[in-house]
Amino acid sequence: MESHPHTQQGFSLVEMAVVMVIIGIFMTLGLKVAMSTMDNTAYSVTKTKQEQIKTALIGFLRTNGRLPCPDNAAGVATGIEAVSCVANAGEAYGIVPWQTLGIPRDAVLDGWGSFFTYRVANGVASKNWTQKASGSTDFTVNELKIPNVALSIQELNAAGNALVTTTTNAVVVILSHGKNSFGAKTTKVGDRMPVSDAGADEATNATSGAALFILRAANDSASAFGGAYDDLVVYMSPQDLLQPLINEGSLKACQAYCSSSVSSVCTGGTGACSCTAAGVPGIPSGCTGTCGTCTAPVLASCAPIGTLPVGATPTNCL
Repeated sequence: MESHPHTQQGFSLVEMAVVMVIIGIFMTLGLKVAMSTMDNTAYSVTKTKQEQIKTALIGFLRTNGRLPCPDNAAGVATGIEAVSCVANAGEAYGIVPWQTLGIPRDAVLDGWGSFFTYRVANGVASKNWTQKASGSTDFTVNELKIPNVALSIQELNAAGNALVTTTTNAVVVILSHGKNSFGAKTTKVGDRMPVSDAGADEATNATSGAALFILRAANDSASAFGGAYDDLVVYMSPQDLLQPLINEGSLKACQAYCSSSVSSVCTGGTGACSCTAAGVPGIPSGCTGTCGTCTAPVLASCAPIGTLPVGATPTNCL
């Protein structure tokens, strides 16, 4: 009777090691792809929310005639604007006051779960956008024609070796402190995240009361100009805030573009006031009585300076 030796089947130790190495490579590649996808999603979510906050601020301006102060209270965020943030740079730097704006808290958290920083021009070396026009330091529609110096934005030059100022007229900055969250306020603690490991440009953005913000492409190299950087900065100019209101007709702006006088004048003694242009409220210098808003039509000789925005013509503005 013929016998056959028993044949053993299975993987050798060498084969098993090769398989484990291959599995490890695929797992590493898969993890990198997954992390990259998560970062891209967080970036997209952050940019979308920044645009939504812009829209909410325009809506608040439409309803209230001013921009909100930030939530700058110490401790856990409440989402309620400070009672006042006038002429104090530190108080004008906080987080987006979501309750004051009437939007959900989630709308003011970036893609990495930290609060957006919100900085508003509040009368420190700028016009004050947090109060209705009532004094010489408060903003008016004339910001469209001649915007005042407010918040500055700097970007890298083409060579990537120096910062250049792209505007000094930003009124609002909405800032995500990125994936590393250096300088951000989170939902878990009252204090902002430390900036001891942040790059120089990120540290600038995280400075309370800052009037200068750096806008750069992301770079994870500590040796890069300005250091590693992952902040996402967007800003709003007077045009960004006021033009949508002009386009929809809720704001009349022809006088901001006219060369004729836009002030009332006192004539005929105490309490006797007359107006040299329409729509100008207040008591002219020298008058002690009441001078109501002028309601006479804008003079036909009111010559626009430059191109009028949509909806702004001398004939439809009182």
